[in-house]
Amino acid sequence: MSDLIDVSGGKISIASNNDGTTKKTTLLVVFGGVDVDKKEFDGVKRKKPIYVPSGDYMWRFMNDDLKGRFHIFVSASNAVGGDASYQSLISKLTEKKVTHTSEILYLFSGGGGPGTQLLDGNGADRFSSVFLVDIWMGFSKKRHPASFMPDFYKSFVNTHADKTTYVFTDGGADNDKARDFLVNKLGSQKAVEVDNQKGEDGMQTHLRTNDVALKMLP
Repeated sequence: MSDLIDVSGGKISIASNNDGTTKKTTLLVVFGGVDVDKKEFDGVKRKKPIYVPSGDYMWRFMNDDLKGRFHIFVSASNAVGGDASYQSLISKLTEKKVTHTSEILYLFSGGGGPGTQLLDGNGADRFSSVFLVDIWMGFSKKRHPASFMPDFYKSFVNTHADKTTYVFTDGGADNDKARDFLVNKLGSQKAVEVDNQKGEDGMQTHLRTNDVALKMLP
């Protein structure tokens, strides 16, 4: 991870040409979910769990091919502010004289939280594509109204179905009605379900939605 550049709210990977010059390519803006027990990645059961933040585990999915195709930002966690992190990212790219042709927003699991800031109002206009990857759309105990998350993403997809892809598991949304609304609105070509495989627990299936979604990037 020595090739990653620190910014407020996350880290950046810059795509380069074969001659070492910086590519002019698409910017992939990634916000991941909550901390995940390390055993989901290495299979080791510990007396005391070790939790890995999304600012680490989301990079596990960003292989060399993706790093060669995109400039990539991955947020430090799902607790960062969406707007503040995005502005820090753009400032750093400007400082480094890195240009990009378009922007894709990629929200995994609890990353839907900071995503609401980025997509509110006319925010979606910045992004050519938006990937909602098993985002959580349950009813919050901290927000008023508690239905903020499902209401936000149902409204967003209803308005921006043309640029949205939804990759999901049966229970990842924690809200069957919101999940089904997105599926019905987007149709089978843009709403793809990832089923549990033999030997997987629910978290492993949830994490594997990233493998599926990243292969669908334009």
